Amino acid sequence: MIAKPITAGILLFILSHSVIAQRLDPAGGSIGISYTLQPAQPFKDTVGGFGIHGWGAHLSLPLLGNRHQILPQLKERERPHFYQVSAHANFESYRSGIGFITNDRTIYQASAGLGWLSYNGKKDILLADLNIGISSDGLAIQSHDERYRFSGLFIVNHIQNISLTWQYGLIFTYAYGRPLPLPVLGMRKKISRNWTVAAVLPVSLRFTDRLNKNMRIDFLLRPSGNRFQLQNQHNFNTGSPTVYMQLKQFQLGASWLYRFAPQFSIETEAGLLAGGKLRFTEPDDARSVLYQTTMKPGFRGRVSLRYHLFSKRSAGDLPDNGTDLLRGN
Repeated sequence: MIAKPITAGILLFILSHSVIAQRLDPAGGSIGISYTLQPAQPFKDTVGGFGIHGWGAHLSLPLLGNRHQILPQLKERERPHFYQVSAHANFESYRSGIGFITNDRTIYQASAGLGWLSYNGKKDILLADLNIGISSDGLAIQSHDERYRFSGLFIVNHIQNISLTWQYGLIFTYAYGRPLPLPVLGMRKKISRNWTVAAVLPVSLRFTDRLNKNMRIDFLLRPSGNRFQLQNQHNFNTGSPTVYMQLKQFQLGASWLYRFAPQFSIETEAGLLAGGKLRFTEPDDARSVLYQTTMKPGFRGRVSLRYHLFSKRSAGDLPDNGTDLLRGN
């Protein structure tokens, strides 16, 4: 029973951490677009399957801070002090096919929030984030039945030595009437000149090969999934106007990031999905399961193009997941 909320919390942290990594970009902000494809994964115990495809838009914008003044001096300053407050927003629209539901659904995911980054020049990098958003199909939104979900985190990156950084902190979600606080423990270890390994206990592992200043490849194992709110059009045996769909599985794959110009980068990701579980529950009681099934393995791919705002650096200066800013890794 404990493993389920832990996995959900780790999934939230991984999704949030990708947003934080974007804000750690020395460009100081970015605008991006993305396309995601997940062909239908057949259900194991019934006909049909589940699949999605769709587009997204992403924005990160610095609001306050002195990091833009400190960054040009990194080579001269051994222990720079800086902070930054950023705003971020995401919007994604997915066309979703669910085997036993007659018509496809369009799912909208939108969020906005504030992030804070601070480095005191010593051992700790502090990260905090507050976020509000929705994840509902168009029918629920049109009927004004959508519900907001909230999340926050506070993470300490403790630089133990030149090659090892520990992560610990707390994440909190309030999704559809259910609060969930969870601790986080992770690490990042530089194992060679170009290779780095990062892990978040108990279920996320990433190996990074920094090929050159413009390019890197990541090999990863991590949870994949989300919770969505769907309008109930007599699809389930309940009087509730909406139900919640929870998707859980694992992804084994790789991503490739290339900074091909001073202000542009492209990232592609592909992976195998396995261990898929799809569950539909009552909106106010996650334990009241209306239907659940398992899915056969499948594929997930994603490509994104990002324009980096306020970039003054050359193309050959790609950060290694942001930590090169601190010169510890």
